[in-house]
Amino acid sequence: RRLSPRVTSACGFASRMLCLVPQPTAWSPPHRTHERPRRSPRCSLAAASPRDFAFRRLTPERPELPVLLFLPGIDGTGSAGATQWPRLASSFEVHALSFAPADRSSFGDVLSGCEAFLGDTAAGRGTLLVGESTGAVAALGLAYRAPDAVDGLCLVTPATGYAGSALSTLAPLLPRLPRGVYRAAPYAVTPLFGKRDWFRSIVGEDATTGPPPLLPSPAAVLSASGALADALPAEALAWRLEEHLRKGSAAVNGRLAAGGRAPASSTLLLAGGRDLVLASPAETSRLQQRLPGSVRKLLPSAGHACLDDARSLNLRLELAQSGVLSAVQRAHAGRRREAAEAAERVAAEASEAEGGRWCGKG
Repeated sequence: RRLSPRVTSACGFASRMLCLVPQPTAWSPPHRTHERPRRSPRCSLAAASPRDFAFRRLTPERPELPVLLFLPGIDGTGSAGATQWPRLASSFEVHALSFAPADRSSFGDVLSGCEAFLGDTAAGRGTLLVGESTGAVAALGLAYRAPDAVDGLCLVTPATGYAGSALSTLAPLLPRLPRGVYRAAPYAVTPLFGKRDWFRSIVGEDATTGPPPLLPSPAAVLSASGALADALPAEALAWRLEEHLRKGSAAVNGRLAAGGRAPASSTLLLAGGRDLVLASPAETSRLQQRLPGSVRKLLPSAGHACLDDARSLNLRLELAQSGVLSAVQRAHAGRRREAAEAAERVAAEASEAEGGRWCGKG
């Protein structure tokens, strides 16, 4: 059955929403936030649904370092940026939010879960939020919700301008495609991803062993597309487009329009010069006007998937040059000093109380 030009165009724009999955794996979260009995996967957007997301630590545990929390794109796996985190492991303890395919959390649920995570894991430490695409919407929303818990922001190809883009009309058509077409669609739009070898990590190939083949095998094509569709089933995509992207961006833009002080003391905005999915150069310019003191950087050769393009983006270098890294480190030092002083006060009060009891006995 021949697809109409409009549906074919929808694949071209919207399937990038599936491309942020560098290494889909069996989802086994260490910390579940909440779980109810799962409903049929053919649930409607209006159905009551489970919250099924977790936080994974991606670098060695280093309580003496500030925390970096990565908020992923609409794929929700939290697997993007694998080439960036080793460079940041000496400066941050890196964690990633990850969603199960069956998750049906609202935008508010996501922010509540992230706020609780920061209150637990990042207490007394500096915090940097790194959000890519849809994750940048959540990062900005979290910074507005809990400004005292966020010391720095890095918004990578942010999807805050989703409502005004062609993608907002075309993307909702993708979950309606026939199952076979949906599973095959992701690989057909490789040029949108910004690099031709994006599929290598998805199918388990080591991208560091040498240059990729000019023409991948049919088996690799099917494996890549199938892995993407398994990580983000059509029902999950429909839910996240509506709840996380449309409603989330509307909520965040409402806060931006209200003005006031920036939600974080230091913000880095990263745009891909070859972003064919969302107009991130224009959107980051708009955000820079709305976020006083923010720093914007255009990566000329990067597509929408900036975090997975190590040749176009060195995230640690950009954080250092923008001043975000030093700002978070200063905040971290201040929080640790305050925590130490508080502990000393508690110890002194306990000692005085103990001394008073001994005097009373005397």
